[in-house]
Amino acid sequence: MRWSSNWLLVYFLAAIAGGLIGVLVTLVYRPNLLPPFFQFGGLHGVTNVLFLGTDVVYSGNGARKKADKDAFTGRSDTIMFVRLDPMRNSISVLSIPRDTQAVIPGYGTQKINAANAYGGANLAVLAVNNLLEPLHVDHYVVLNVHGLVELVDELGGITVDVPKRMHYMDWTAKLKIDLEPGVHTLNGNQAMGFVRFRHDGLGDIGRVQRQQIFVRAVLAKALEPTSWLHIPKLIDIAQHYISTDMSAKDLMKVANFVRCVPKKNQYLAMLPGSFSGTGDWLADRVGISKMVARMIAPSFIGGSDRDSLRVSIINVSSSDSLAYRLSRMLRRKGYNSVTIKAADHKMKPIPRTKIIAQLGNPEDANLVRNDLNDCGDVVNASVGDIRSAVTIWAGDDLASLLSSRDQR
Repeated sequence: MRWSSNWLLVYFLAAIAGGLIGVLVTLVYRPNLLPPFFQFGGLHGVTNVLFLGTDVVYSGNGARKKADKDAFTGRSDTIMFVRLDPMRNSISVLSIPRDTQAVIPGYGTQKINAANAYGGANLAVLAVNNLLEPLHVDHYVVLNVHGLVELVDELGGITVDVPKRMHYMDWTAKLKIDLEPGVHTLNGNQAMGFVRFRHDGLGDIGRVQRQQIFVRAVLAKALEPTSWLHIPKLIDIAQHYISTDMSAKDLMKVANFVRCVPKKNQYLAMLPGSFSGTGDWLADRVGISKMVARMIAPSFIGGSDRDSLRVSIINVSSSDSLAYRLSRMLRRKGYNSVTIKAADHKMKPIPRTKIIAQLGNPEDANLVRNDLNDCGDVVNASVGDIRSAVTIWAGDDLASLLSSRDQR
């Protein structure tokens, strides 16, 4: 009887040891598979962080004018409200265009990017809180534009799909932007050019879209096991180039949490709105309320009906007629607001369709994907047509589906 009891104890201890080893191995190589409870050193409550990337600040005048690499008081080129939710194991990133008209306490209504220049991060926090009420900022991180270069170089570059030709010489910032379309691994200087470029038809909105492409690429890099080895050095670099109310320990917790969030739980969206006559971004209060509700309690927010859902189609396939055929099929299914947009002439055909949740609304994108017989992938980022709720980048995988439909 004692022999049997001893073996039971051995089996029990071996099972516990095996489980712990499994957790540790998964923590190192596949951290996104672990529930938040097992993610050591991570967050334990919802945390909202305002991320600001500042413009170049100069000191001196005339020939002595030079960039101040230590300044955090520039206008904010990049404004992102980041919600980290360990209970849902999710990240929600809301990009706020720098030209958004907003109330800045003490300065009236003007472009929101001026808040950091007027009163630092604390004033920027107040302006964003007013804009996104009832959401509020818990912490802020201000990144000096020069810090991005070192952070990207430390990671060995960030791989992105450059959507279009980008060529511009910023003489003031002494920054040359020269990128060809396609998949490239960008070094620090190239990454800074990618996220700062705004010389296309969409201006600042185009820049916001590229910043979201970059953020998705950074999150993908964070999921790679080798990236974890760089975290201590990244924190060290960050302490030289960021201004924040978070401690190094808190930053480590955020970094550890971010690397554990799977791609399907990463949501990126842009503040809903439209262009004013002067080119500023006018916030859509109703759209913001819906987006805030999705960030707080997504399970209680339903999708749109087919007849009211605004869908844009961009043909990125090898067939010139595919967009027209897809539009006709969607209309037969009850979609009454379908438009076809011209693709950039340098975009190459893609093998797999992308269905973009333009307004941070994956439920609408999933509805469209379901009606396409589950063709393509849902992309939770505002990188499509800004006037749509869902943008379809129609790829070659739709050809067989549409051919079978056309024959009926």
